[in-house]
Amino acid sequence: MPRLTLLKHAHVYAPDDLGIRDILIAGRQIVAIERDLHLAGNVPMAVIDLDGRPTFPGLIDQHVHMAGGGGEGGFHYRTPEISLSHITAAGVTTAVGVLGTDGVTRSTRELLAKAFALDFEGITTYIYSGAYQVPTRTLTGMPRSDLVLIEKVIGVGEIAIADSRSSHPDENEIAELVSEAYVGGLLAGKAGVVHFHMGDEDDHLDLLIRVAQRTGLPRTTFVPTHLNRNPGLLEASIEWGKRYGMCDITSGIRPDAHDHVSVKPSKAIVKLLDGGVEPHVITMSSDSNGSSPIFDERGKLVAMGIGSIATLWEETVDLIREEHLPISLAVSFATANVARLLKLRHKGRLKAGCDADLIVCDDQFRIERVYAKGRLMVEGGKPVVFGTFEDAGRVPGSPGSKSESGHAGERVERAAFGPSSEDEDDFPDRDERQERSRRRHFCC
Repeated sequence: MPRLTLLKHAHVYAPDDLGIRDILIAGRQIVAIERDLHLAGNVPMAVIDLDGRPTFPGLIDQHVHMAGGGGEGGFHYRTPEISLSHITAAGVTTAVGVLGTDGVTRSTRELLAKAFALDFEGITTYIYSGAYQVPTRTLTGMPRSDLVLIEKVIGVGEIAIADSRSSHPDENEIAELVSEAYVGGLLAGKAGVVHFHMGDEDDHLDLLIRVAQRTGLPRTTFVPTHLNRNPGLLEASIEWGKRYGMCDITSGIRPDAHDHVSVKPSKAIVKLLDGGVEPHVITMSSDSNGSSPIFDERGKLVAMGIGSIATLWEETVDLIREEHLPISLAVSFATANVARLLKLRHKGRLKAGCDADLIVCDDQFRIERVYAKGRLMVEGGKPVVFGTFEDAGRVPGSPGSKSESGHAGERVERAAFGPSSEDEDDFPDRDERQERSRRRHFCC
């Protein structure tokens, strides 16, 4: 029998404001959200009184370089893989992996493996098949068959256009690619979107507009991102959003000491809304762990940063506190809207039957607790579940450990995770293996 968790007196934003409710979690699902829930009988259950704290669906980040990205500027600029606790501490419970510029030393296979790892460790993951270039990088040889045959593939991307780093595909190539994704999605019952990286070139969304006009493909198939990269692109996005397709704002692109051009994400969303773009076609993603190169007017690399997944919740809070959007609307751009776009029917909302992905905040919207698939991942604002090697310094034989390589001739034990005598068999199911990993003194 799965362990039950009863969250009492939560102020539920589902993302619609439901007021004060109790939330009953059984295993990985929400089984009830009611005003005053009580269970009769001697049922093992954790009961937590949230005392009116704001409670939201876990965030869905549809643009995460989970296996690392980048490479502009040389091999030393390859960005690292993302860790489980970085994801959950940011309130993200569902992530979609992308490659990016580097489709040579990075591969879709590597991305898929990382997605499986993060899924095992506790969150929900999907990937896009492809990289910047067209023809793009796939697992089976065709985007369509990737979508049909590989469960975690829900779309194609990120495909670069209007960018000096793209392969400068023409209208026919983009039309064929979008058609492949759309038909693959139909056959597999998936979203089948194409996620487009938008660059700084002056033609902005013109190529996508021509393809959309020519093909008549559904508007939700086209998902251009980084639309707040510069004011001109954002302005062009208003007409795109009203007539053609989705608009994805990047929370990790915002003005700083090196970037004086981009539009702050929360302000970009308000500009789209003020321009007449319907709220349900606007989404926000982080571009986490992707490199953030800054080039001067001659194309010289002058600075390099790395995207942070924490910006997704930071910009959501800024929509509430600085831009004064209704809480339900502000939260929808990284929850319900993304779930609808990607056809993740069990995600992005708090209701019975959905996965138990939740964020609990204090009255200043600071994240206190995060549940992913019913499992408590963050408590008191700190991660309580970590990825397998996040604390690898305590694994015997690993870099930084006391038993690290010593003098020549000394025997060094191999860093390894062995079977446990506490388990009845050597091949337990996933829940048992996750529990086993938490018991190890050297693992997180």
